[in-house]
Amino acid sequence: MPSRLLPWLLVLLCACSRPSLGRPARGELWVDGASAGGDGTRERPLRSLSEALARPGPLLVHLASGRYEGPFRLLSGTRLVGQGSSTVLRASDPGAAVVGARGEVGLEALTVEGGGWGLAGEGGALRIEGVIFRNQALGAIRLGAGSLDGRGLRFEARGAGPVRPEASCPESIGAAREPPTEPVLAVRQVRPREAPEPGGHGTLTAEEGAHPSTGASAPTVAVGVLVEAREGETSAPSLLLRDSTFAGAFERAVRGRGGATVHLAGVCFQGPRVALSQEGGVAEVERAWASGGTGTAFSTMAGTLKLVDVRVRGYEYGVATNQSRLSVRGFTSEHATRAGLGLTATRGLLEDVVVRDAGDYGALQLTNSDLEVRRFRLEGSREYGVVAVQGRVRLRDGVLTGVSTADGVAGDGLHLRQVEADVDTVTVHGAKGSCVLATQRARVTLRNARLSTCGLAALAVDTQATLESRNIEVRGTASAVLLAIEGGQLRVQDLTAREVQGELISADCEGRTRVQLRHVEASNTRGVSSPCVQLEPPARSP
Repeated sequence: MPSRLLPWLLVLLCACSRPSLGRPARGELWVDGASAGGDGTRERPLRSLSEALARPGPLLVHLASGRYEGPFRLLSGTRLVGQGSSTVLRASDPGAAVVGARGEVGLEALTVEGGGWGLAGEGGALRIEGVIFRNQALGAIRLGAGSLDGRGLRFEARGAGPVRPEASCPESIGAAREPPTEPVLAVRQVRPREAPEPGGHGTLTAEEGAHPSTGASAPTVAVGVLVEAREGETSAPSLLLRDSTFAGAFERAVRGRGGATVHLAGVCFQGPRVALSQEGGVAEVERAWASGGTGTAFSTMAGTLKLVDVRVRGYEYGVATNQSRLSVRGFTSEHATRAGLGLTATRGLLEDVVVRDAGDYGALQLTNSDLEVRRFRLEGSREYGVVAVQGRVRLRDGVLTGVSTADGVAGDGLHLRQVEADVDTVTVHGAKGSCVLATQRARVTLRNARLSTCGLAALAVDTQATLESRNIEVRGTASAVLLAIEGGQLRVQDLTAREVQGELISADCEGRTRVQLRHVEASNTRGVSSPCVQLEPPARSP
């Protein structure tokens, strides 16, 4: 070959090897339901999504705005990308899933509407971003196997109306920590002033369709996301959901069952009756907000629950657990109609807890549990600040204010019954009943307490309970500073009592009732001469 032809041959080879402009990459298709139908290129899109999904994968399908009638089945390697909320996948059959997916599948920037389920995950790794689920008959997502990673999703219950202002999501969920089914998990309670049978107080039960308040059958409402292993699956599914919103009257926004793993971060719940319902498995919730519901916001039975920077407004209970492990670091409950937290047969550590305006089951209702609570603030509770029955509890660094029943005649700050309690560094102000009450064989140790404006008594003990206290400051009580009756035993060391209107000690001195005092400084010493009172050295007036 002549050497002068070599340059021209190289130019020709380069030109032949160049891809033609406008040709899509292999497996990349465009679909537009309003088009006349073409070969699937950007310029000549297909008209039918089903036709695109019939092509051999892996597939990247770009969907134009419009409505696409399903159901659709996505195989591994398929990714659908829409144009936002105006791209709608729908199914009219209320028993079908709009989208069934298996393997590595992706959905982005579209709306899934109607059907029984919006998405049925059958295994593999699903990734969903910027998708709206709307008006499903049974639920938005059913994850029976594999994993799902969702970000920026919105779930709208069928018939969801406008969101009330008080139920709106804050601009930044949990940005700053405030210091200090499907069976419904029904909460059957014994009023705390009644003596419960062991293990019977506050038990969560899985009663089909029972409403926690009345036990009546509740209407069937869609679940948002159900994470539950399918029959025959050897591994439990897992859900990771970030920066997403549930709006409307879902019976349960998220439900995990059968050992499922659920991780929610930056999720807002606007109106679901239950935000998270967990039966077994592990759930972690961080930077979450729940409002407008009527059941329990976060409920777990026989599972492990971790809450970090979570806020609840309304609901019957902010948190309810049974036979579970619980970790809390930053939790606020406001206006719970029963209790901020109702924990039964639960072990764990709670830190930075705030409860405001809780109902008559107490701000913290702890039953037959083994718990430590650090840095807590309880404001404006009805009936009780903390009510602990059976089990063991350790309370550290807490403030309780304004505890009163509706009629204003009772309300205990710490109500400790049949429990072993170790309390250190607490302030109780404005309890209409006793600031601290040990009752029904409770064994209580109290240190470094500041008790003021206590209606009935600052420290009270009855029914064979024992209360040992040290470094106690009492101010402004209307009745007795110390009350011991019905075989209760009260031991107090280093007590200072000022601005006391009632007597220092009120004791019935019947049976085993005893009061032992050491190092007392009080504005009056009435009651110290009672036969069951032992004082050493004699009390000093300020």
